[in-house]
This record gives sequence, C-alpha cells and structure tokens, in this order.
Amino acid sequence: MVPNVGEKTGAARRIDGLLRAHVGIGLMPALVVVVLLGAAGAVVGNVFPKYQAEALLQFPGAERPSAERPGAERPGAERPATERREHAVELSDFKRVAASYAPPVQLRNYLTESGLEGTPAATRLLAQANKQGFLDRAAAPVLPFTRRDQREFGDIKDASSAVLIGLDLAADAPTAELAGRMLEVLAGYFTSAVMRERIRAWVLAGRADSVGNLKILQAEIVKSELDIKLFEQRTKDMKSILDRYPAAARMDARQLVSVNSSDGGDRFLSPLAQLVGFESSISHRREQIQRRERELKQKELLASFFTRAEKTVDATITIGKLLPALRELAAKSFSTADASQEWAKEATLRVNGELDSFEVMQGEFDVRNGVRITEVASRSPSRLAFLFGALAVGLMAGIALLRASVTALGPATTSARDRVG
Repeated sequence: MVPNVGEKTGAARRIDGLLRAHVGIGLMPALVVVVLLGAAGAVVGNVFPKYQAEALLQFPGAERPSAERPGAERPGAERPATERREHAVELSDFKRVAASYAPPVQLRNYLTESGLEGTPAATRLLAQANKQGFLDRAAAPVLPFTRRDQREFGDIKDASSAVLIGLDLAADAPTAELAGRMLEVLAGYFTSAVMRERIRAWVLAGRADSVGNLKILQAEIVKSELDIKLFEQRTKDMKSILDRYPAAARMDARQLVSVNSSDGGDRFLSPLAQLVGFESSISHRREQIQRRERELKQKELLASFFTRAEKTVDATITIGKLLPALRELAAKSFSTADASQEWAKEATLRVNGELDSFEVMQGEFDVRNGVRITEVASRSPSRLAFLFGALAVGLMAGIALLRASVTALGPATTSARDRVG
C-alpha cells in the first residue's frame, strides 16, 4: 500500500519534533544545512580538482652471462668488452643516488640548469620536495621479485637479485596536463641522477687507476732497469767462466754441475745454459720496460683527462650537458698527444668508447608504457558532496548526543546536591 499524504505529513512532524527536541532545529533547517554542505563539497571538488599521474621509468636490463647466450664462448675465454659492460642499476646504487638527490637543492639545481625553473611543473615539484617523504612518494624502486610474487609463485631461484626493473613515478596536480608534465620532469631528473653518478664512478675509478699507478709504474721501470744491470753482470761472469774453462762450452745444456758434491754442495746448470737464460731474462726485462713506459704515457694522458673530468662532473648537473662536455674535454686532452702513436690511439678509443656506452645507456631509460593519468576519487565533486552531506548529518548527531548527555547530567547533579544537603 502507498502511504497517504497524511501519514507522510505525520512522519515528517515526528522527525521535526525529534530534531527540535534533540538538535534544536526543525526538519527544514536541517535539510537546508545538509544540502548547503553537500553543495559546498561539490563546489570544492569543481574548484580544486586533483589528478594523479603514474608511470614506470624503465631501467637498463641486466645482461645474461655469455655462457647463457647462444653461441657462448668456452669457459674461461675472455669476453669482448661490449659483453662485459653492465648497464643494469642495482638497488644499492639507487639507494646511494636517492640519498644524494633527495634534498630540494639538488632538484632546484637540475631545474635551473635544464631551463625548467619557473614553469608550473617545476614550481609545484619544488613545493612538494620541501615536504617530508617526497622521494618515497615520488619514486618507488621496482624489483624483479616482490613479496607479493613470492606469496603467489613461491620461492624462485635467484629471486634475491637486487637489479632494479625501474621506478614507479607518481605526481599529482590540479590538471591532467600539469600532472603529466610533472611526471616527465621527474623521469628526466632521476635519469640524469643515475647517469651522472654512474659517470662519476667511472671518472673516479679512472682517476684512481691513472694517477695512483704513475709512481708504481715508475718504480717498476727502475726495478727492471736494475734487473737488467744485474743480468748483464751475470752474463759477463758466465762469459769469463767460459773463457777460463773452454770445456764448459761443450757441455750439454741440460747437464748440471755439482760443486763439492761430496760435501752436499749446490748444483748449477752449465755456464752456457745460464748464459742463454740471462740473455733471455735481459730481453724479457727490456720488453717489460717498453710496455711499462708505454703504459706510463697512457696513464699520464688519462690522468690529465680524468682530473679535469671530475671537475666537469661536479659542475654539470644534467646528463644532457655532461656527456657533450666530457666529449669536448676528451678532444682537448688527447689533442696534445701524438695521434700517430698507437698508445695515444688506444687511450683515446677507450675513453670515447666509454662515452659512447654512456650515451647508449641513457637511451635505455624511458617511460615506454606511457603515462597513466586518473582523477583522484577523493576530489570528485559527487564524492565530496556526499562526504560533506554526511559530515552535516554527523554534526547534528553529535549535537544531539551532547544535548542528551547534558540533560542526563542535570538531574544527577541535582540529586547529588539534595543528598549532600
């Protein structure tokens, strides 16, 4: 049965009476309050919308060992440099980068050098960077095997690999376009940070190897020169022995000569065999000196480059400017060496090869699956209207509860006073 108008009016009167008794306002004012707060929530959602942009910044993948590749070389064989080079980023490396680039000043320097300072995306990112936990919200490392994967698939061999797949980037803004632009800036910032620290590690290792080994190579050359003098003296002595004992020249080269064999004396090779050995040692030491002198020239040339390269890395923030600056520096540093010398060519090719490798590595950082932009549900007008309306209802319920508590407390206080009296 459909209730008639009188029944509806009676129910409305009962609700109106209850509201007046417990809240202090009638039904119509209460409905007006709920509607007004709901409208206010809808207005807030329309005036202050919020969009969330998310994307996966993919990192270079880990290379398989040559033994796992088709046509792998035999065990123990040296692999080409292109196969030995690893571009993958480990979790420990990223944690070091994150700790160094978390301060807002690093982001500000990057935005300034890249020409993005003052743009809406840069301004909003800088404002968020000053808040606690910005980096944890903006970039989350993605490992190949997570706890969820372990629950679903169980233990997998080599699941503890610390090589990162990439970073889950997230940014929010009042408009979808601004959120997407902020995500692009974040992707460029973290790509530049990881690449810059990888180049810094290469420069520091190169400087330590070149500068740190200069004196050692000089010492080894001096030692080899002393060995040559000693072997030359031994050669003269053996020739003198052969001159005094011509029969020794006709001895078998493998024959051992015993001195005071009855007393357990030492045993020596024949003087001719020793003479050949000393001559061979002299030739070997001269070859070592030539190799070390060649290496010394390379180290001196590389030391000059890496020393200036370290200053270039410290002064340049963005990877887009750092690699061209290092190439220009390499051209200037190696132009002082004789290009016709093979040792100079080798040093030049090795440095330029590493810079080429870094350029290839830079291209492996990319947001390949696109940016996902969605409206934040908590900022939608309908959701805010419902929440504000519920807040109005909750507010009136709280007022009713408070009035009931005060009403119940009044007689109890009066009764207590009467008993005391």
